[in-house]
Amino acid sequence: MNNFDIYFKKVIKYNYRGHDLNFRVSQMLFSSQGIDHGTQRLLRTFIFEKIDTYNKVLDLGCGYGPIGIALKSFYSTSIVHMVDRDALALDYTRQNANLNNVNDIKIYASLGYDDIVDTDFDLIVSNIPAKIGEKALRHVLKDARFYLKPRGRVAIVVIDAIAEYVTKVLTTDPSIKILFHKAWPGHVVFHYNFISDSKTIVKSRRNAFDRGIFDREKKVFSVDSFSFAMQTTYGLSEFDTFSYETKLLVDNLRHFEDHSLNTVVIFNPGQGYVPVVLSLHVKIDNAILVGRDLQALRVSRRNLILNSYPARNIFSLHQIDMSQIGLKQADYITGVFDEKDGSVIHAAFIDQGISNLSDKGLLVISSSSTAITRMEKFIRTKKNLEILERQRLKGKSLITLKRKN
Repeated sequence: MNNFDIYFKKVIKYNYRGHDLNFRVSQMLFSSQGIDHGTQRLLRTFIFEKIDTYNKVLDLGCGYGPIGIALKSFYSTSIVHMVDRDALALDYTRQNANLNNVNDIKIYASLGYDDIVDTDFDLIVSNIPAKIGEKALRHVLKDARFYLKPRGRVAIVVIDAIAEYVTKVLTTDPSIKILFHKAWPGHVVFHYNFISDSKTIVKSRRNAFDRGIFDREKKVFSVDSFSFAMQTTYGLSEFDTFSYETKLLVDNLRHFEDHSLNTVVIFNPGQGYVPVVLSLHVKIDNAILVGRDLQALRVSRRNLILNSYPARNIFSLHQIDMSQIGLKQADYITGVFDEKDGSVIHAAFIDQGISNLSDKGLLVISSSSTAITRMEKFIRTKKNLEILERQRLKGKSLITLKRKN
């Protein structure tokens, strides 16, 4: 476990059915103040069951791990798979598995069910996020059947905002049998399984992402003399327009039109606007996408390919930061910093970015003007950094850095 973790906020204590548990949390993850009410209510419903154990459990969208680790603490012989699309969540799940001395836990990245390695779970459990779109929500609810053993069950909690839709999906499908249903102010919990003849439903050979389950809309954008199509997804911001941070980065690319770059790195690529516009302005030999969010990496890759950038030249790194890139030869590194990350995390990113630049490479960052001002103060303490320019737009700023000769 890290002795110093720049993402760490505090330790949350939680007792589940007589087991005292501790969870290290990051401010950047959901429910960092305490175990949220939905998770607690979902876990409480297992007390009413007359089931001694589950052989294999899938915690879908595990966050920092409270559901899967709590269930493992009680059903001690279970094998638990814990998956999430967020690399930071997975890191904290690993930390918390170690902290609570639980074994037989497999922790890995998955976008929904797309990367799940087994199909014989006794239990699939999830605190389902509300803003994934109805297609993805329906997919999570109904395609669980393909990952369960016969008579295996699903246990979910949802907030009131999507409870009506979830109830409709579950109650109108004749292959679904509801085993438990309870509503609280703010949340609804369901346990359900699939009747035997539902096995006649055939699983698609294509994963959910490729089938467009997460898709929101396809839109054509214009920047300077370029027009390009983007297929955006639910669960990511900027689905129909650029943020001011992205606009600053995109406008800055005019300086590089008709240039040629060997390797570029785009961190936190979101829907993929910056890598796509960069690929249109500049001849790029290698595009490296880096970020915590597996969905952002996949949609950015898809949008690059959609705009004729060769797939073989795209490399995706699903990780928290840029510390493991190991390039030391990138010609251009760019991306958006979230102001909420804080100055310590920003400083670490800048150090990592500069360490991956070639001698003449550029590091271009956009964020809130407040965050960029704080970065400037840090940069001026570094003997190896030079500020080339700063641009401002409606409370946001862009800063361009290079190594000092």
